[in-house]
Amino acid sequence: METGTSIDTRQTERDKTSFAYSRTITKEWGGLDPIIEWCKSECRSDWRWQLIEVSADHRPGCYVFYFDSELDCCAFTLKWD
Repeated sequence: METGTSIDTRQTERDKTSFAYSRTITKEWGGLDPIIEWCKSECRSDWRWQLIEVSADHRPGCYVFYFDSELDCCAFTLKWD
């Protein structure tokens, strides 16, 4: 008989493909922080972001933002696109 606690090994993070809406943006180095802060305070439903290409001195970075809500995606587009 085993003793101790059992650890649930199922994935707890949501797969990005489960989000209904997405927007791809490019931003210069340092331009991502205000966007993430805006999403934290303004988005009403789940959202995530993914790094596609790292920004450097001579080129912007590429990021994809995923949203559950069409309203959140539209607001994001109006604000940051």
